[in-house]
Amino acid sequence: MSTNRTGVAIPIFPCRSIDEHLDFYQALGFELTYRQAKPNLYACVRHSIVELHFFVLKQLEPSNSYSMCYVSVPDVDSVYKEFCGNLKKIYQKVPSQGFPRITKLNNLAEDRRFNLIDPAGNRLLIGQKHASSKPIQNDQYMVVHPSRFTNALETAYRLAYAKDEPAEAARVLELVFSKTEEVSITLRYKAYVLRADVAISMDELNLAMTFIREAEKLSLSEQELEEVMEATERLDELKMTLGQS
Repeated sequence: MSTNRTGVAIPIFPCRSIDEHLDFYQALGFELTYRQAKPNLYACVRHSIVELHFFVLKQLEPSNSYSMCYVSVPDVDSVYKEFCGNLKKIYQKVPSQGFPRITKLNNLAEDRRFNLIDPAGNRLLIGQKHASSKPIQNDQYMVVHPSRFTNALETAYRLAYAKDEPAEAARVLELVFSKTEEVSITLRYKAYVLRADVAISMDELNLAMTFIREAEKLSLSEQELEEVMEATERLDELKMTLGQS
């Protein structure tokens, strides 16, 4: 079967307010290409990576939305940087919880990606396939040692960042936190940082601070700090989000 593509798929997403949606996507850097008021509200926006259409569904609940689309891009880092920069200019911050929000950029086995969730709960999974067909193993959360704790950490990581299901990620981590004394200090550190990140995405700010303090209590050697460099950078970002120096 030929893999040559001659067509283009255009997602048509529901929204509760055309104005709210257009404000958000234009803040991201999308261009408004079409808008109609009759016979029904409808609008189209376009970016170099994707074209999107919207219609109004007033009874829509963002938390119950299942609408999603995977967008494959050649340089996901530049797209992420552009979107975050544009959002920060308009909102003075990059929204990381509620609706809308944007997740951090992460390496997964199949790609490097981030999730963009709009005001209606529609989800764009924006990713770049790895150059090699062999899954990468250099992400500092993705561990390969076969144990219950490490498997739980990897599962929670994917739930939090690939599937954007923080509640499920929290549940998986809570099931193994009683076993933290049995694993390496670096794995404990990564787990605490991930759990803090998940708590913030669920607006559980006090709980997030609890896990941040747990991570900071751990005394790591220089070599161990090298192993958790990415988690440490994320910890600093979380503290800034919470207004901690």
